[in-house]
Amino acid sequence: MKKYISTSLLLSVIVVLCAGLLSSCKKKVEAPVVTDWVTFQNQLNVNGTELQYPQGWIINSDPKHIKVYSSQEVSEKFYEVYAQGSTTVNEENSGVEIDMTYETYKDAGVGNLEEYKAKEMKDFSALNLGNETAIVMGKENGVEYSFKVKVGKETTMQGKKLIVSHDSAFYTLTLTGFNEYFDAYKPIFDKIVESVKLPKPKIRSTDPNEILKPTKELVKYSNDFVEFMQPDNFIATPSEKKAGALFALHVEVENGRKDCTIDMDVFPTKTDKGELKFERFVDDNKTKFKAKTVTDAHLDGLSAKTLTDNSIKNIERKVYFVQKGDKLYRIILTWYKPMSADFQPAFENLLNSMKLK
Repeated sequence: MKKYISTSLLLSVIVVLCAGLLSSCKKKVEAPVVTDWVTFQNQLNVNGTELQYPQGWIINSDPKHIKVYSSQEVSEKFYEVYAQGSTTVNEENSGVEIDMTYETYKDAGVGNLEEYKAKEMKDFSALNLGNETAIVMGKENGVEYSFKVKVGKETTMQGKKLIVSHDSAFYTLTLTGFNEYFDAYKPIFDKIVESVKLPKPKIRSTDPNEILKPTKELVKYSNDFVEFMQPDNFIATPSEKKAGALFALHVEVENGRKDCTIDMDVFPTKTDKGELKFERFVDDNKTKFKAKTVTDAHLDGLSAKTLTDNSIKNIERKVYFVQKGDKLYRIILTWYKPMSADFQPAFENLLNSMKLK
């Protein structure tokens, strides 16, 4: 007697076999081999917090936050989680997030690591933080918690949160990955943790004028337009762009004098009115400053022009003009004359280290 397999049963078997085949063929998540690393320093955070991340990753920062993502698509998926509480990822938009935060004792409302641990456990209760272990980050002893939460039907968010206390502030580094990405990217996470450098302790002097002076310790500032070494108590912040500028930067001592500053403006040579020649650029700006002469100078190995303006009592201003490719740079150094011995050498050293891009 012959036995026949029903059509419906046969289809079911095929479906199961295909599903198993597709599952077995699913691409395994592997961390990329990283040969090039970018060193980022958060200049707005007092003396700077430093960490490294793979070149090509996406970074966003503010004075108290550094966020790095393995891609733009991944950043959007993490934003969905934080905004909506859930998301769904696939091979194209799954990845990892690095999040470093800075919070002073005053802002946190607590004054030691034990109290801050309790605060974090409460604030991030949704993550079910657990498995507390001792760690070292930035040469400071601290703690690490792990977490794993479901944020979608087939999407989990797994990670670890490292916390240390340093110079009257708490630093938290959270490393997170969707699904298998957290485990797969462990070698990269380890390298990032090892790279963390916390700011040097703030200067505490009995001389109230000491904090107004440039420090001898230097840190690097860098962006798409310029790079230089500056005293580590200088704060460099992008400022309002005016008169068609591509970029504007303001530099001053943190909580220091407002008449000891550096201001940089970068302009394009090609404008709606035609090409702006360097000589015309200098002449147009010369009328804005009360200077008798314009002299030759050099900046980053390039020929430059400079003028000095002493029209304001007790204030000296030196202005540099230089062209690099299709960009025109105007750099204004301003200092309080009674403090020339402190600021003029610091400003000159900064200029000597400057690389235009």
